[in-house]
Amino acid sequence: MRDEWLDSSHPSFLIPRFMLVHIIFAVFVLMALLGDVRIFLFVLNRAVFGSHREEQTPWGWLTYTVPPLLLILTALFWPLNRWMEQLMSTPFVESITPERLGEMPWSIALAKIGAAWLIIAAAVGGYWLLERIRVLAFPEPPLVGIRTQPSEVVRLRKEHIPFAILRRLGAHNDVYDIEITRHEVIVDDLPPRFDGYRIAFLTDTHVASFVRRDFYREIVAQVQLFDPDAVLLGGDFVTWRRHIRLMAEVLLSDLRARDGIFAILGNHDYWAGPDEVMSAMSAKGVQFITNRSVTLSRDGETLPLLGIDEMYRGTPDVMRAFEGVGPDEPCIAVSHHPDIIDLLGGRRIDLLACGHTHGGQIRLPFFGALVVPSRHEGEFAAGFHRVGRVLMYVSRGIGAIPPVRILCRPEVATFTLRRGHRMS
Repeated sequence: MRDEWLDSSHPSFLIPRFMLVHIIFAVFVLMALLGDVRIFLFVLNRAVFGSHREEQTPWGWLTYTVPPLLLILTALFWPLNRWMEQLMSTPFVESITPERLGEMPWSIALAKIGAAWLIIAAAVGGYWLLERIRVLAFPEPPLVGIRTQPSEVVRLRKEHIPFAILRRLGAHNDVYDIEITRHEVIVDDLPPRFDGYRIAFLTDTHVASFVRRDFYREIVAQVQLFDPDAVLLGGDFVTWRRHIRLMAEVLLSDLRARDGIFAILGNHDYWAGPDEVMSAMSAKGVQFITNRSVTLSRDGETLPLLGIDEMYRGTPDVMRAFEGVGPDEPCIAVSHHPDIIDLLGGRRIDLLACGHTHGGQIRLPFFGALVVPSRHEGEFAAGFHRVGRVLMYVSRGIGAIPPVRILCRPEVATFTLRRGHRMS
């Protein structure tokens, strides 16, 4: 009996060995499939939706060529599996004879490529899985100098999925569920008269005729309810030229702030027609601060507010935007794309408001935001980020093209500046 148990060719030994090998192979294949998805998202985020200036990306062909290529490479797992089955069903001594080695699919180049791709893709998928586990199990500690208050959600339509657990898993379109987020930003040397200064930030509105008008009315109403000292507009006001006049009407007619409304352009505004967008908005009292600063005043005390042009489609000029702003002077800034953080060169910004990412727009449980058009991908998808001397906030924005948001509500971001020590 003992000799039979040690005999690798005995059926009682082959069955568990077959099962173990097939389980390991199946795990590798699952990890490789995850790796395929991660590789495609990497190409999509960084190349297709990345740094192109034109509306039609020159890298759009990757959207259609990368998935079939990944599918072909994945299909090569099949000859590898057949080789493994043949190897496992033959006694080891017989399987290594020159004749058998010559017959094995392993000698075929395609099978070798399949084995290599299995290792590479499984490694990518495994790393992605472990990274997500790390992020969820060990989240970043709260940033110093920020107090985030409970947000409010205004739902403009009934939940069409009756089970809460399904909605939490993403079976609900959040496109008309407006979330008003409230944050206090503590600035050590904020001029005393600006303690309590209120800023509302709207971005990526993508105004379109097929969106319900009461959605825009509620957005404006929530901003006015906050009673802001200043409103910042972060670009991508429209997607198509034909909606420019509509945008100015539904978004700006009733929008007010004590010190004014300040804006910069986004990539879609450049594609739709920057001059027309600026003309329509300026007629409603909006001040564009592209690559320049303005001075907010309170009883003789001042606070610089500056705007930096869109990272890729515009012409960002950081030095010009910071003209007249001291290197250690507190200031507020707005720019469309969070990748602008790479150009700031150690400058100080106490609140940099950005958009562009839509927070990912479609988020999945566990994996979070998948498509984030940034060279940093999901790192700066949404929320606060402190990079050097810059505190950046990336808003999820208002609009959605196409009009679908999963686990990613449209956002009206509000900030209150506070003077005080950030450690307190």
